[in-house]
Amino acid sequence: MNRPYRNLRTQKILRFPIIFILSLWLLSGCKMYTAFNAVLDPEWDEFSQAPKGTPRLEYHHSFPVIHLYGTAAEMGHQYGSILKKQLEGLDYITDKFFPENKQIEYINIAKNSEDKLPSETLEFVKGMSVSSGVDYYKLLAINAVPRVSCSVLAVWGDASEDGKLLMGRNADYQFKKINKALGIIVVKHPATGYATVASSFLGLAGAFTGINEKGVCYGNMLVYNGIENKEDENGLPIQLLMQTAAETQNSAREMIDYLTARKHVIPINVMCADKNEAIVAELGQTKFTLREGNKGVLAATNYFYSSGMFEKVENDGRLTALLLTARKYYGNFNMQHLQEAMHAARQPNKNLQCTLFEPERMLIHVSMNKVPASKGPFQTISVIELLEKDIE
Repeated sequence: MNRPYRNLRTQKILRFPIIFILSLWLLSGCKMYTAFNAVLDPEWDEFSQAPKGTPRLEYHHSFPVIHLYGTAAEMGHQYGSILKKQLEGLDYITDKFFPENKQIEYINIAKNSEDKLPSETLEFVKGMSVSSGVDYYKLLAINAVPRVSCSVLAVWGDASEDGKLLMGRNADYQFKKINKALGIIVVKHPATGYATVASSFLGLAGAFTGINEKGVCYGNMLVYNGIENKEDENGLPIQLLMQTAAETQNSAREMIDYLTARKHVIPINVMCADKNEAIVAELGQTKFTLREGNKGVLAATNYFYSSGMFEKVENDGRLTALLLTARKYYGNFNMQHLQEAMHAARQPNKNLQCTLFEPERMLIHVSMNKVPASKGPFQTISVIELLEKDIE
C-alpha cells in the first residue's frame, strides 16, 4: 500500500541531483553563451561611431573593419579597447575548447619565442593585453603558434584579360564552432612606414593575407613536405614577418628579398605580387628558392616543388585545380575566373576566407566568415578609400 508513495518520494530524491547538476550546467552555459555571443555577433558595434582619422570599428557590407593609428603600442591598446568584449569571449572559449596540456604547450612556445620576436609585435600584444584584460602570454601564443593551410594563384600579362595582374588567396583553417566568426579586416596606419590592409583573424598582430599602400599584396601557406620538419626556435612566425615587410617594402621583389633574408619557424611558402609580377618564395629553415611565373601564371599551395627543398614530390589536386583553371581561360582570365579557381582549390569545411586582389586598381574583393568563403558573395573594397587619410 505504501509502494506508490515510496516510488514518488524516490523520484523526488533522484530528481534533486539531476536538477542541481542541470542548474550548474546552465549557469556555466550562460558564461559560454555570453562568450559565444561576443564573438559570433556580427555587429561588433562599440567604437563604430568614431570619426574618420581616429581609431574605430566600421563595417563594409557587414565585415568588421578596425582602423588603428600610431606606434605599435598605441595600435595594440586601440585594438584591445575596441575589441575588448570579443577578445574576452575568445579567451573564455579557447579555455573551454583546448585541453589544459595543449594550452600549456602553446603558452610555453610563446614564452620561449618572446625574446626573439620583433619589438613591435611585443609592444602591440602588450598593449592589446593591457586594454582588454586578456592574459599577455595567451595573446602572444595566438601570434606565435597559428598554422593555416592555404592556396594562392596569380595571373597577369598575356594570361589575363587586360594584362593586369590578379591574385587570389584562400585561407583554410579549422577552429571548432567559432571558425566562421573570427574574420576581421585590420587597417593599420603606422606612425612610420606604409599603411596596410589585412584580411585577418581576431587577436593577430601580424597578417597572413594583405596589401600595403604601394599595392604590394601577399599571402602565405604552411608547407607539409619540407626537408626540415622541426620548429626552429630561432625563426620567426611568417605572419609577423609579412606585416613588418609590408610596412617597409615598395615592391613584391623587395618584400621577397626581405623574407628570404630571415629565419623561419617552419617551412613556408609565400607569394608576393604587385602590378608587375608575382613571385613565390619557398622558404626552408636553412635555404630557400624562388619560383616565378610561367607565361603569366603562378600558383602555390602547401608543398615545395623546387629541387632540393622537399622530401618527396606531392601531387596536389588543389594546385592542379588552380593551374587548370588558369589554362582554361588563358588570355581571357578575369576576376570571375579567379573566383572560380579559388573555389576549385578550397579545402572542404575549412575555407574561412577568400581574398582577391587587383593591385594596380588598389581593390580587394573579400568573402569571409562563411564556409566555403570561396563561394562568395564577394564584397569589393577600395584600398585607397580605406587609407585615404594617410596617403598623400
